[in-house]
Amino acid sequence: MNFIVICLDSLRRDHVGCYGNSWIRTPNLDKFGRENIIFDNMYPNGIPTLPFRRGVMQGRRVHPFRDRVPRHPRNYITLLGWHGLAEQYLTIQEVLQQNGYITGMITDVPHMFPPDVNFHIGFDSFEFIRGNECDRYRTGGTRRKDYANYIIDDIKGTIQQRYLEQQLIALDEARSEEDYFSARVFRAAEKWLERNARYYEKFYLYIDSFDPHEPWNPPYEYRRMYDKGYEGREIVLPQPESAKNMTESELKHMRAMYAGKVTMVDRWFGHFMEKFNHMELHEDTAVLVVSDHGHPLGEHGIVRKIPSACRFNMLDAVMLMSLPVGYGCHGKRIATMIHEYDFAPTLLSLAGVEKPDSMNGKDFSKVLTGEAETNRTYAAGGYGPFTYVRTTDYYYLLNLANQKEKYLFDLKADPKNMNNIADSKPQLVAEMDLMVEKELDGWTIPEQAGTSGYLREWKPAYRIRKKPWTSVYS
Repeated sequence: MNFIVICLDSLRRDHVGCYGNSWIRTPNLDKFGRENIIFDNMYPNGIPTLPFRRGVMQGRRVHPFRDRVPRHPRNYITLLGWHGLAEQYLTIQEVLQQNGYITGMITDVPHMFPPDVNFHIGFDSFEFIRGNECDRYRTGGTRRKDYANYIIDDIKGTIQQRYLEQQLIALDEARSEEDYFSARVFRAAEKWLERNARYYEKFYLYIDSFDPHEPWNPPYEYRRMYDKGYEGREIVLPQPESAKNMTESELKHMRAMYAGKVTMVDRWFGHFMEKFNHMELHEDTAVLVVSDHGHPLGEHGIVRKIPSACRFNMLDAVMLMSLPVGYGCHGKRIATMIHEYDFAPTLLSLAGVEKPDSMNGKDFSKVLTGEAETNRTYAAGGYGPFTYVRTTDYYYLLNLANQKEKYLFDLKADPKNMNNIADSKPQLVAEMDLMVEKELDGWTIPEQAGTSGYLREWKPAYRIRKKPWTSVYS
């Protein structure tokens, strides 16, 4: 069996049609899910970007962050768990490589590029699509007439201004939708299939699209798709609490631009799957489509990912899967809880390959085939100093750096996590604390827990000429 794993960054579960959304166009993800397997309870153990991907690749529990590799303060993100692969543990791509698979990775996730994070380990080929978000790909001016519109007061003078400017410079080359990042990622993946899928006996392809992650600046037609007639400023990269300074129409339009990016990603995923089906790869290839987490869009007054905002809109991740013809998994829905570090042991089991001892994820292959119903009875994980436990009925969030800060939500009465009942349910909180203690297994949060770096000051030493020009834009 061959394998394709597709990760879509920051895609909310409730923004996809096959999970019940009725206003955002995601026809290709919907078709893929409804014709194959939809997982209703995949929750990330390690949040956000890099911790999640370590779990995917190493099949090993990420939280608590025991394997922490402290990053130098020059790195603007120093969050707990924000580092590369621990090289003493094998990755799924290395294990498959040792068992006769050709392996490839295609990604535009800029945090995976620096040499010290080493996510390329075990891939026979890896292609970095350059220029997204914080990728230090290009410098120089931008000819965008709407540049000033994007640099809102909340990000001026912070590292976020620098990264938005860098992405806008990279997008100066865009002449059509095909030049945007998600399109480039999936087109590159199509070319990889053309070169490799029918040349080698077995293959493993890992595709990682940073979209629909912010900045939310898709092509014009997607920016207007869900909010026609809007004429105000377009807030594509807010700070976490920017919602306090936004009008209702600005907040609505920001959500519409996120939705537009979701639809664009869906379109290019569909383009890739058209090539997949054209090559008849469904006969011998499993495809796993996941998101690493969701994203706050103004709920609870927060519009960016921060640990304290870890609610339903961040935890509810997408997971869809197809198996080769003959497995009989058409139109199946699976309710058991899954973590990202369960993927690797399961795919290795489907490949008939023994997992290494370092992989402690749970193999859910028998759930896929109907031989078992349950993989996990609850989910647990963490983001920065916060840790969570989620059962069928309750969601508990605890700040390990300040244990007076705790949240408990009744998921049946309060699915949007608006009413914190921790103070009124001390016995239940005590039970949840015992579950947290079991999950931490003696681990304690370090004194220096790091930061996401959103508000880090940026004062460039360079100066722009009074009459700047380049040979490109003069």
